[in-house]
Amino acid sequence: MTSQLRRGSAGQGRGVRRGALAAVAAAVFLLLFGFAVPAQADDVSQIANGLTGSRLYVTTDARAAVPEADQAAIRAALDRNGDADVRAVVVQSGVGKSRLGPMLEAVAQRVGEGKTYVAITADGKMMGISKELSGQEINQLIARTAGGDIKTRLIGFADRAEAKADEKSRSSMVGAFVTLGLLIFVVAGASGVFLVARRRRRERLAREMAELKRGVEEDVTLLGEDIARLDLNVMDPDLDPAAREDYEKAMNSYDRAKTATERAARPEDMRAVTEALEDGRYHMTAVRARLAGEPVPERRAPCFFNPQHGPSVQDVTWAPPGGVARSVPACAADAQRVLNGETPDVRMVPYGDGRRPYWDAGPAYAPYAGGYYASYGGMDLLSGMMIGTMLGSMMSGGFGGGFAGADIGGFSGDAGDIGGGWDFGGGDFGGGGDFGGGF
Repeated sequence: MTSQLRRGSAGQGRGVRRGALAAVAAAVFLLLFGFAVPAQADDVSQIANGLTGSRLYVTTDARAAVPEADQAAIRAALDRNGDADVRAVVVQSGVGKSRLGPMLEAVAQRVGEGKTYVAITADGKMMGISKELSGQEINQLIARTAGGDIKTRLIGFADRAEAKADEKSRSSMVGAFVTLGLLIFVVAGASGVFLVARRRRRERLAREMAELKRGVEEDVTLLGEDIARLDLNVMDPDLDPAAREDYEKAMNSYDRAKTATERAARPEDMRAVTEALEDGRYHMTAVRARLAGEPVPERRAPCFFNPQHGPSVQDVTWAPPGGVARSVPACAADAQRVLNGETPDVRMVPYGDGRRPYWDAGPAYAPYAGGYYASYGGMDLLSGMMIGTMLGSMMSGGFGGGFAGADIGGFSGDAGDIGGGWDFGGGDFGGGGDFGGGF
């Protein structure tokens, strides 16, 4: 009997020890696992990934508020209303407007799809952003679903958003037909205006070309008369070979100028004519110097006041009426006139019903002037000499301006100015603040 009691006591002791060990093990397990830090709430990337393949995302800490059956019903409604293309996020209770707005913007940017994004908390507060709906329209749709549970509100919002999208589509179609009618009317009117303007432009260009051609023919004829007056016999064995060469070059230049004038169809074609005339004028000057036994003059730019005068002999300071003074090349006679305070002999060309200085006869004379000075700096030289004239204004003109800076893409954090085309609806929050935490 005593031995049996001892064996019973020993068994009870071992049981107590085993219970104590189990209690210690359980305590260690709780310390290691039972009080571990809970997983972090879903971040923007997780939400965006979830909405890439589905129009509904329920965050981990809000799943208890939306049963699986309700989630399925909400997804079916969101998928059914594809024109509205609403994407919804359900989050835990207590998340404020100031956190939901930036979260929706960031998620929408990452997903890159969807027209409207709404967020609803587990305790039923709702807000949204949209590219199709205005902030006022979002708030109206949210208000009309107030009082229901999460499933009812999201399905109601999606259905109403779809109806709104269909309404806008019909309005857009009517507007498109009206716009098309107006566009046809405007195009017809613009076409008429364009045709009239083109006809007038062609008439103006033809008139300018005719005036320019008459002016150029006067220059060509004058060079031909100058050559004819000299009437050298190039076959004369006593003629200075250098004079004969210059005379032949002058005649060749005259022939080139005459041929180019006959073929010219545009103002630009007159450049070749005046280049040949400048060459011919210089060689005539050289012939006369050789025949007179004088040194051949330096080859300088033609007289600015009248290129028919041939090469210039010096630069003088001159200013057009009401204009600024500038240095221009002048022949001997015009240089003397300017130095004496007299008016130089200006080349007057046909213009309208009268005549005016070639530098004030319109843009058609730009190639004409450019050919005379092509070998002496071309437009760079001309632009300096023509300051304050009609040709000078054309040569210095240009197109300015540009594009003002613009910020494209991205989302703004300001609830009143959502970037990327999104409008903001405050929904149930009104002017509510932030309740802590963050996405």
